[in-house]
Amino acid sequence: MQIPENSQQPNHRLKQSEISACRKLTAHLQNNRCAICEIDLNSVVACLDHDHRSGRIRGVLCNNCNGIEGKIYNLSNRGKRTGTTESYLRKILCYWALHAEQPRNLFHPMHKFPDEKKAIRNAKARERRKKKE
Repeated sequence: MQIPENSQQPNHRLKQSEISACRKLTAHLQNNRCAICEIDLNSVVACLDHDHRSGRIRGVLCNNCNGIEGKIYNLSNRGKRTGTTESYLRKILCYWALHAEQPRNLFHPMHKFPDEKKAIRNAKARERRKKKE
């Protein structure tokens, strides 16, 4: 299958019958790796990803990344107050990075530390064993 790649060629809307071949060729060009998580596309459901705004094919993603990418875009688009969805996502990444580098020593009251989680698991296990007796 010949897939027009450069802007010199006219726009080409894929036919439904061309999707499989396009997905295989695009995956091959990506070394059969998901463009986001890099999992081997032969071991998962591979999806031909496209930009829902423009319709342009972007690449091949594993089913997991394809679904998450769409949700991230939609939630970011909904969450932004000003600017673009992309700038909103960059701000979130900067916010995470800042707080990873400069963490505060204050913890949310609902947060459980590993030893607390272990104690809860052990208490539940004791309850289950007690019910069996």
